[in-house]
Amino acid sequence: MKVALILFLFSCSAWSAPVPVLVGGYEFPPYVMNKGKNEYHGLTLDLIELLNQKQTKYSFRFVPTSSSRRYHDLRTGRYQIIAFESKSWGWSPELVESSKIFHKGGEVFVALNSPQRTQSYFKDLKSKKIRGIRGYHYGFLGLSTGAKAIKGFNIEFTNTHDGNIRAVISKRADIAVVPKEYLDLYLHENPEDQKLLMISKDFDQIYELGILVSTEQKAIQAADINKMIDGILKDGSWSNVLRKKGISYKHP
Repeated sequence: MKVALILFLFSCSAWSAPVPVLVGGYEFPPYVMNKGKNEYHGLTLDLIELLNQKQTKYSFRFVPTSSSRRYHDLRTGRYQIIAFESKSWGWSPELVESSKIFHKGGEVFVALNSPQRTQSYFKDLKSKKIRGIRGYHYGFLGLSTGAKAIKGFNIEFTNTHDGNIRAVISKRADIAVVPKEYLDLYLHENPEDQKLLMISKDFDQIYELGILVSTEQKAIQAADINKMIDGILKDGSWSNVLRKKGISYKHP
């Protein structure tokens, strides 16, 4: 009788154990940011925490990768899903399935504010000193960073958005190209810089983001993720996460 009870309790425990799901992410502010010593924060980590709070079937855990290794790491099973990603960003169609689009992002141009300047300042980019991020693909460069694409532009690629914004403020650059969500976060944390910056009304590019799911794993399917996305959008919990960070946002 005792053996039967132990076996029953063990089977119930095993049955109720959450399924582990590894979530890949690479340095991509404001979605993934590295504090140093492999301490990560950002919207991807916020999303993981929220999904773990909202259900018990799955246990989501963050796994760091890099922008160049993310394809290999997904294929080899280092992680099973990756958030805030687009299938159009170099993914093999047979390797991933996308959840529904639940977040729109985009990049804007930032310049030093001046009474004489208007939005027309952003029209002639070739006459300006521009700061961008190494490895990013920009609309005004034809989504390419090759020598042919950047020919005629005075652009410097760096590693930090903060540094690029401050280069504009200190007049070491004329324009920085910054993700709108990150700019919202930056100004939320540095409100004194709001009056110093002029922000383009037009986007350099707009991207639609979801969660990509490896087709070579069985832990979780895109349909399961869609149900969770619907839940956090409907109850307002995802909007609350963004609001606390000062990020203005409307889901598709």
